[in-house]
Amino acid sequence: MGKFIPVFTELEMAVTKILNERTAMGVRATILSDKVRTVSEGVFTRTVLIADSMGLHTVHQFCYQTACGMDTFGLSQNCVSEPEVRRYIRYLDGEGV
Repeated sequence: MGKFIPVFTELEMAVTKILNERTAMGVRATILSDKVRTVSEGVFTRTVLIADSMGLHTVHQFCYQTACGMDTFGLSQNCVSEPEVRRYIRYLDGEGV
């Protein structure tokens, strides 16, 4: 059996929707991070962080590998304010919070 590569279809559609909405509004959005982690045996999580001038967006989803295949669940999204984006950027720049 080859290496399992989790698939996050709903997350990818949600990210695409956010990016398309921002582009349609004339706002430039950037994916700041896209991370897949192993939570436990057979359970994976993926989080995508998107920033634009109006806010910080996170999209998160779990993927569970079973003997019969896989199942994705737990899609969640939220948006925080511009000050949180600035705070995150300062953190990335090494200035602390």
